[in-house]
Amino acid sequence: MPNRYLLGISEDQGLDAEQLRIAYDLQTAILEAAVDGVIVIDDKGLIRLFNQGSEQLFGYSADEVLGRNVACLMPDKYAAHHDGYMHNYHHSGHAKVIGIGRDVEGLRKNGTQFPMHLSVGRTDTSIGRLYVGICHDLSDYKQALHKLHVAEQRYREIVESQTELIIRLDSHLRLTFINPATCRFFQCQKPDQLLGSSLLDQVHEDDRLILKRQLTKLNATTRDEAQTMRIRMLRLNGEARWFEWRVRQMLEGEHFGSWEFQGFGVDITEQVRAREQMDFLTSHDPLTGLLNRQGFTDQLNQRLNASGWRGGVVLLNLDCFDIINETLSHTAGDMALKMAAERISHSLAKTDLCARLNADEFIVMLDGTDRAEDLSSVTHRLQSRLSEPFSIAQQPFNLTACAGISICPDNGLTSEALMRRAQAALREAKSTGRNELVFFSEELETRSRSAAELELGIRQALDQDLFNLVYQPKYHLHDDSLQGMEVLIRWFHPEWGPVSPARFIPFAETNGLIVRIGQWVFDKACQQWREWVDAGLQVPLMAINISSRQLESWGFKENLMNTLRTYSVPACAIELEITEGAALNHTHEQMELILALRAEGFRIAIDDFGTGYSSLSQLSSLPASTLKIDRAFVSKVLPTSAEEPVIEAIIALGHSLNLEIVAEGVENEAQRDFLKSLGCEVAQGFLYSKPLEAEQFRELLRAL
Repeated sequence: MPNRYLLGISEDQGLDAEQLRIAYDLQTAILEAAVDGVIVIDDKGLIRLFNQGSEQLFGYSADEVLGRNVACLMPDKYAAHHDGYMHNYHHSGHAKVIGIGRDVEGLRKNGTQFPMHLSVGRTDTSIGRLYVGICHDLSDYKQALHKLHVAEQRYREIVESQTELIIRLDSHLRLTFINPATCRFFQCQKPDQLLGSSLLDQVHEDDRLILKRQLTKLNATTRDEAQTMRIRMLRLNGEARWFEWRVRQMLEGEHFGSWEFQGFGVDITEQVRAREQMDFLTSHDPLTGLLNRQGFTDQLNQRLNASGWRGGVVLLNLDCFDIINETLSHTAGDMALKMAAERISHSLAKTDLCARLNADEFIVMLDGTDRAEDLSSVTHRLQSRLSEPFSIAQQPFNLTACAGISICPDNGLTSEALMRRAQAALREAKSTGRNELVFFSEELETRSRSAAELELGIRQALDQDLFNLVYQPKYHLHDDSLQGMEVLIRWFHPEWGPVSPARFIPFAETNGLIVRIGQWVFDKACQQWREWVDAGLQVPLMAINISSRQLESWGFKENLMNTLRTYSVPACAIELEITEGAALNHTHEQMELILALRAEGFRIAIDDFGTGYSSLSQLSSLPASTLKIDRAFVSKVLPTSAEEPVIEAIIALGHSLNLEIVAEGVENEAQRDFLKSLGCEVAQGFLYSKPLEAEQFRELLRAL
């Protein structure tokens, strides 16, 4: 190996050969072990030493550069000034690179440039002044630094492009970083407007304590865990928006014993509102805004869970509400329901509850009292408010409501029991009339329990032909001659005995059995008509009641005509009695059906006239031949009665439309004479005859 590393050592120093060898070996070992390049130059800039690290760094062998100017290892921009720097130093003693380190660029043998850190020192030796340069390759460092810069730029672009809010907080919950999305949300021009301020200032006051507690809890967890929280953030204009934050504790907090958090926030206001709307619709009626069945039940259960709670449950059903939908419109009906809901809710105390259960049924919970007198007083007030005139589309009308009441704890301790028993009381109220009020009782409980049995009994009676028909004669008032008959249904149950039509007919209407019953009555009546005619009897006009449900049923007219053909009964022998509500508050389709029945030859009678809410002017549009006065008006006629305005008006109206007038429930001569004096043509009632069995009516026909 050449003596390229033996510098500053000479025989003048008095070293023997062995010492020189040891010094040489030591110097060689140090220089060969050096990872960085070590280059020594003299005052003229000539290379005097070039270690293996330099060979690897610059690509030259030592033999190629020893004795050459060190400028050969520099790019032109450095090489051109190197000799000038050396000259200035020798004359002024001021150095720009000696004794310091700086980042420069080196030039490899293959002409490529690379970054390096150069540290230069000066030493005086026996052979003169020398300069030692330590060259450290910065290529990997620079590449890593570039990658870090690229990564940082990408991170910044990602953060700045995010639509979610990104923040960092110090130990006092002060903002130390916010991304542009956070600036935009808080309506600030620059981040400096928020940096350093407390996050709590931007949080809704009701959520500040929640935020502090959750961050305190997060500080006690491991760093890898994140906390999700929902809080309301305030914008500059005061608007509160719901945000879902995912917050994680940062590493810096461990070293300084303080809280450091980074949070990512997403605006979930619309989702929260949608959820609130869905929850509202789950528990509230969308038309009136009142609670619905589920919402009422839930809140009633909360009251019942409170020990010692007392109160009442009132079920209200609007009487004949369908008439509004049919005569005006469903829009008018909806408006009426809204008005009814307002009247009910405004009549209650703050602690009471009100809900709409279905189309025309409301339920009320009266809080704090189980006294029947108090509950009755409040309920009557509700009925009175509902009976006040309504005005929709400039058309005034009146409503009434029946009410059923159950009491806690007397009638039950659960919402299901109280509501079921209020329903039983309501059914009883509706069966007795309009605007009625009934409290639940044990008797009603017994009836309620028998509802399933009643339905089964009706179905069995239809299947096994257990119903029976009776016939009530109708007479001309001017000469007391037989005018016709009304067909009535009767039911004698083998275990219960006689069951009143007032009991099972409304039940059948409610539970969808009336269509089958009506068809059974029509079939049996036509069969009886045929038997009497075949027996040579002169059979007068036979009146058969028709339910409004029958008019709505599919194939009603066809079924009637098939029955007539089966028993060879002419349609003109049958008078169809249709209640006032069904006749005068018809749909377009029902009107066409009634006209079609009249065209087939049926006579049409309007039954129970005067008990509905119909407009009397609608009579003129119907192909009716008969108008029947309800027994409720006839019963008011007393022996001392000189006038009865309602009856007089009905008879006058009927005659103006060329209708025959039939009075129901005539029970004494005073009633008969009064009706006759007003020109009423026909009467039926116990004064003349009770309803007769088929055989009894046969004998009546034979006696004519």
